[in-house]
Amino acid sequence: MVPRQGTVFAGRERQARIILGLVETEIASKFEQAAQVYVDNPVALHLRAMNMLYEAIKERGSMVIVPSSAIKTMGLGGMLGTTALAKGQ
Repeated sequence: MVPRQGTVFAGRERQARIILGLVETEIASKFEQAAQVYVDNPVALHLRAMNMLYEAIKERGSMVIVPSSAIKTMGLGGMLGTTALAKGQ
């Protein structure tokens, strides 16, 4: 007897969910490892945050809303103000 298409589809769907679950577990493990690196090295966390901000705006000059506390933490306030003044001249 030939399996119905619905049964085949259900089997593929099940396999896809299993693979997705395994990948999620691997990703969570990598995030856990990264978190430990950042706990032990706050400079690395600072650089990663700055890189994420850069990556967010470099493509099309996108606008990114950043909490003022993050700007203070990164020490970008003075730099952003200087850049804005230079563009205004």
